[in-house]
Amino acid sequence: MVEIIKIGNKTLVMDGKILSLFRKGSLLRQMWYGGYEDFDNANGGVWKKYINIPIVTIPSEYAQYLIEIDDTNVSVYNVEETLKAQASIASEFWSLVRSDGFDIRVFDHLFNQLWFWVEEFDYANKKAKIWVKLPENSEELNIAFGNEKASESSYNNSDNTFEFFDDFESYAVGDKPDYFTNLKLGSWGTAGGVQYEIVEYDNKKMLKVYAPNNGDYGVLLIPTELTNCIVETKAILVTHVDGDFLGLAVRTIDTNQFVVGRAQARDNYIDIWDESGRVSKTVTIDVGVYYNIKLTAYKDKATLYVDTESIQKTIVERSGKIGIFYGECDARYDFIMALKYSDPATFDTPRILEF
Repeated sequence: MVEIIKIGNKTLVMDGKILSLFRKGSLLRQMWYGGYEDFDNANGGVWKKYINIPIVTIPSEYAQYLIEIDDTNVSVYNVEETLKAQASIASEFWSLVRSDGFDIRVFDHLFNQLWFWVEEFDYANKKAKIWVKLPENSEELNIAFGNEKASESSYNNSDNTFEFFDDFESYAVGDKPDYFTNLKLGSWGTAGGVQYEIVEYDNKKMLKVYAPNNGDYGVLLIPTELTNCIVETKAILVTHVDGDFLGLAVRTIDTNQFVVGRAQARDNYIDIWDESGRVSKTVTIDVGVYYNIKLTAYKDKATLYVDTESIQKTIVERSGKIGIFYGECDARYDFIMALKYSDPATFDTPRILEF
């Protein structure tokens, strides 16, 4: 290890092909010449470049963020999918990343690898969605790429990225996930006739939820203890009769009722209920079409989104617990994920850097 230069309270040190920058004995940054090789599953290869997203406001708590990469832009979104930062630098990413995306690695300013989950990676159409669990005190969010020898990272793990996640692939057909709890909806109906199980559909495992008896509906509760949270799912109506609906719901505290967000096939609306009644909004719901459904529970608000359509309802008190809302239909759910409702960081403009 050779000390190269001192500038004020900072020291630059060279050790082999590694340059380390220290401030008062604390490591600030490391740089590797010729590529970086110390991420997991490198298989003898090196990473050539990375997307560097500087953090302006250092987060005091962990949070999840979404990085979208299309043919032009690298974009950073919070859990509400509000744009936080963007730059037109995607061409360099697609020119070097593996066609299967297995060389993607996410790391912080100290080169600690971070948990992430690749929701989508379409090399041919140049579209990627990468969720990241950003720890507190992170000063940078970085995405490495360009190692043609790398195999898939063990940090690409949805269970460690989100508060809760299930894509149902680990179950056998006919299984019933044991974390669900059948709950009544008070005067609105009962959960008595509902059934749910894992099925094979569209060449993947999905959760089938159906109520064979007319008038049966309720909620399958999702296991997250967060007061402020967001739950997302992708759902499809396979068959229906008039009155069918699918969606998500959030529970109130005092009455054990649910403020219900649901997409209804018969009248083509989404709505939210509480003790004071229903608020509705017209939206098309068709059999055989996948819909992205999201319900946010934050302070005294519940907001339901079906694709781009949304509706909001004020709630006096609520538990924050969210579940799948079912009734009178055969609905299939592709995945369920719960996120922490938090946005503690601000970001500077993304850029591409070499190792």
